[in-house]
Amino acid sequence: MDRTNPAYGELIHEITGYIVGYWQDAADGHPYHAMFHPGCTARDMACEYMIERYEDWLEGMSWIDPDRLARYASLGRGNDPVAAAMDACDRMFAVIWPHAEGDDPSYP
Repeated sequence: MDRTNPAYGELIHEITGYIVGYWQDAADGHPYHAMFHPGCTARDMACEYMIERYEDWLEGMSWIDPDRLARYASLGRGNDPVAAAMDACDRMFAVIWPHAEGDDPSYP
């Protein structure tokens, strides 16, 4: 991921917002607590939460703000802008919240 790209800081802000949203939803009693998902850590569940939401968000961005989608896509890899932006989101999540012992390696 190119840290010199101005979209990098913008994407950090977006993905951090998803992580905060996960904790807010969990605090409100929504079923994202890892204790309800044996074998999953809080990081795993936050990643699941984020993935469930950002695909729709990115697809909507393709017609609401295509320049923003292009900025995020420039940070990732994929066959189309949404797929590349999703890859960038996954990789940014891994930068912000790295894997630790016990995390499911199938999550980004």
